[in-house]
Amino acid sequence: MRHPLLVPDLRELIRDGEVAGLRDFIAEYHPGRVAELIEDLETDDGDALFRILPTQGRAEVLSYLESERQSRLVESMPPKDAADLLHLMSHDERADLVNRLGEDTIDPVLPYLAQAERDDIRRLASYEPGTAASVMTTDYVTLPARITVREALERIRREAPDRETIYYSYVVDQDRKLIGFVSLKRLILSRRSATVEEIMKRDVIRARADEDQESAARQIDKYDLIAIPVVDASDMLVGIITHDDAMDILRQEQTADMLAFGGVTSGAESAQETYWQGRVVQAVKRRIGWLLFLFLAGFLTKHVSHFFRGVQLKLPDLMDFVPLMIGTGGNAGSQTVGTIIRAMALGEISHADGVRVILREWLTGFLLGVSLGAIGFVYIWIIHGSWAFAAVIGLATLFICMWANIVGALVPFLARQYGIDPAVVSAPLISTMVDATGLVIFYSVAIVILIKLSG
Repeated sequence: MRHPLLVPDLRELIRDGEVAGLRDFIAEYHPGRVAELIEDLETDDGDALFRILPTQGRAEVLSYLESERQSRLVESMPPKDAADLLHLMSHDERADLVNRLGEDTIDPVLPYLAQAERDDIRRLASYEPGTAASVMTTDYVTLPARITVREALERIRREAPDRETIYYSYVVDQDRKLIGFVSLKRLILSRRSATVEEIMKRDVIRARADEDQESAARQIDKYDLIAIPVVDASDMLVGIITHDDAMDILRQEQTADMLAFGGVTSGAESAQETYWQGRVVQAVKRRIGWLLFLFLAGFLTKHVSHFFRGVQLKLPDLMDFVPLMIGTGGNAGSQTVGTIIRAMALGEISHADGVRVILREWLTGFLLGVSLGAIGFVYIWIIHGSWAFAAVIGLATLFICMWANIVGALVPFLARQYGIDPAVVSAPLISTMVDATGLVIFYSVAIVILIKLSG
């Protein structure tokens, strides 16, 4: 519970039917805080609090509620009230909500909306999920190039109440092709008699309608934009993606990557839901696939140990260092694969950089292995008093670090080449692979130094 001190008072006001008191109670709160209060209350009390809000307040609070609750609240409304709510919502959030509602719910609502609003909902809802167009809004300001700054400011002042953002105005020609943009600050500081064409910027960072939504969001983040225009194949302006929506997209994508990186299969829904929203059965279904694969793959370590049983019997002290070798390789590989996947996601490396990346990670592994191996060599020499045994630990650590870094760099590139999300090639998989191969390296070094060299 996020507001333990407020919830009991709210619950008492709701159950006493103090509508006026409730409205006064929450009047000063941000819509996001009101949404938190609604979710902290029991379902019936939360729904009651939502219903006493004025229509404008409902529209503002609704966007902060969880998707499942949004749908349930709208489905319980009379069609006229639902239409009034949709009318006040931002265009992109309205389209998302309509997509989640069933036809039985939305069909009675649409006749209460203006034709322009119905067309806007259908157009936004028709775009392929995951594309830039599917998360854009049509709530923006456009300006013709030939009008003066004074006329542009007057136009913005008239349209501002119905627009999601007015800081950027997009300049279009008679065919609505995007030719430039101008900020509100530049308009205010420019001569009133200057034309928009004279002061606009022509180099417009833009996204394509069919472009991946994450790519568009990353452009907003990269260039510190408040919004990015979305154009179709003919450069006609069809919408904008705002900064707050871009942050939501990046958070969802990062959540999906984190789940996949941990070996948990995820879709769009699981990337958006909170920890407590998901059911235990769903959590098991998402985790069992990879966990089962890794569990079976883990038997490789047992087979490797069995293969080198003779070495273990001859040199029983080696068994004490098996966890050290396995842990070192797994940790080095996990660090590498995490670094590579992040760089791929940010577009810092491409498939053409594969050889350079592998060489770089080999060198990194070599330097790490030299550092850790030297420490291991000195420590084992002091403890065991045998330079040969110390050399096994030192050299095995060096070779395992180099091998783990090479595997951690190579696997994401191979995954991408075969159309697999590199994040799905998770750290647990790398650890499992390096565990078995690391033991092979460890025992092989021991055979060469302790058995063959000692005669």
